[in-house]
Amino acid sequence: MKNIIHKAYIGLLGIRDATHRLDCSHVFCRSSRVNYCMDCIILKEMPNDRLKILIFGERNRKGYDDKKQIRYVSKFRVRPK
Repeated sequence: MKNIIHKAYIGLLGIRDATHRLDCSHVFCRSSRVNYCMDCIILKEMPNDRLKILIFGERNRKGYDDKKQIRYVSKFRVRPK
C-alpha cells in the first residue's frame, strides 16, 4: 500500500483513476446521519496508521467530479473500490 504519486501528476488525475473509496458520514443533528462514499486515490502512507489521499467530488453531490482536494485520514476509513 506504499503508493507515492509525484505532485506533478496530481493535476492529471481524474475521478476515473480512483482506486479506493473513502467512507464518510454527514451528521445533521443527534438523530440523523447520512453515510456515503467518495472516490479517492492513495498518495502516501503516513505514520500512525494514516493515509494521504486525493479525494474527488464534494460530499455526495453529483456534478462536482472535477473538484479535488488532499486529505489526511485514518487507514480504516479507506477501502478498495
